[in-house]
Amino acid sequence: MKTLGPRFTAISVVESLNSSPWTIEHRCTQCGAPINLGETDRFFVCPFCRVQMCLTTTDYFRYYLPAPDTAVPGIFYMPYWRIKGMAFSCDGDYEVRQSLLDATHRASDHPFFPESLGLRPQTLKLRFATAETGADFVKPSMAFDAAFSEIQEGLPLYTRADQPTSPFYRTFIGEKASLVYAPFYIRKDVVFDAILDEPLRSTRLAGDFSLSRETVDRAVKVLPALCPDCGADLEGGRESIGFFCTNCNSCWYLTGDKLERIPFFIMPGTNGDSAHLPFWCIKARFQGIVLESFADLVKLANLPRVIKKEWESRPLFFWVPAFKVNAGLLLRISRTVTINQPRNTAEAGASPALPYPITFPVHEAAESIKVIIATLMTMKKKLWPILKDVSIFPVESRLAYIPLKRQGHDLIHSPLQLSVSVNSLKYGEHL
Repeated sequence: MKTLGPRFTAISVVESLNSSPWTIEHRCTQCGAPINLGETDRFFVCPFCRVQMCLTTTDYFRYYLPAPDTAVPGIFYMPYWRIKGMAFSCDGDYEVRQSLLDATHRASDHPFFPESLGLRPQTLKLRFATAETGADFVKPSMAFDAAFSEIQEGLPLYTRADQPTSPFYRTFIGEKASLVYAPFYIRKDVVFDAILDEPLRSTRLAGDFSLSRETVDRAVKVLPALCPDCGADLEGGRESIGFFCTNCNSCWYLTGDKLERIPFFIMPGTNGDSAHLPFWCIKARFQGIVLESFADLVKLANLPRVIKKEWESRPLFFWVPAFKVNAGLLLRISRTVTINQPRNTAEAGASPALPYPITFPVHEAAESIKVIIATLMTMKKKLWPILKDVSIFPVESRLAYIPLKRQGHDLIHSPLQLSVSVNSLKYGEHL
């Protein structure tokens, strides 16, 4: 656990998954039965009425830590930003460093409240914050970007004495934000923690102290997990943001507050005991670097291949996993498949066998392209200083399923020289 400045305690950089997942108390909208959900759950089946549901929201999810039943009157809920994802840094020693960033930060500039929730959300159950809750929610006065900047300032810099302290490029890829509200109350101008029923500090509030309230009107939307085309049950995992209909052979992506049909194709591959892993196949336009064709990629990465004439006009696609894995494995898989540039050929009318859940959003996959390029560059001393000036504009994206054959504890695709550990997939389910 890191300490980021005075009184700021958070899980800031985690190299291994040593924190417990959050638990959200919810009720089935069909039968009202109580359900415990994980923070990353977007698809669930009610254990009582067996109805399948998808969870979504138009911007970001809002949760609150309920005050104890014995709490005193006058409780209000202060907002905290939750920030979770993968942090990448292209450092001065020409290494790409990555870590899991997991932190909470106060969404206001009032110094009387803790800057972080610490481990509390992992030890207590949360609930979705909605207008129907009837709680007194305080309006955030600090934007997400400002809170994220303060967290970044506390992150360690991986540098050597003979290297510059500032990295060439830093980025964050992941679940950008959610809001978590924590309960407090005020007695005799002193702020109390409503969960512990203890004062935060002996300092009394100033006479002009005030907090703006808000109505949480962006409720969680629950959609039936049914194919919008044929009405059949959709298939997916608990963390899925994309679903497959085996009845009409269609794929649906959870975006905003609706299910949107997306194009997909299935690469021909091995038969028998195989599983299909989903990938985002992204074509992009670049500014600040020449990278339009497969030939450009061969030159950039200095691949041991003789450039063919047709490669000059062959479009370049970046292949990024549509499933969550740790940051280092994400780069390795993306680099391996992108270098091999699989052809966008599909088996006519085919359905993916044992399709793995889609859990990594396409916009986050697009944000990872610059880091993938950084790992591909061979002339790092010449090209890394210009990374910050390179702009990337995705122009096309498709979902592709790649078949991998099960061999022991690994999934293998020999032609692509691709190997993915089954354990790494299990690890990624909670990222």
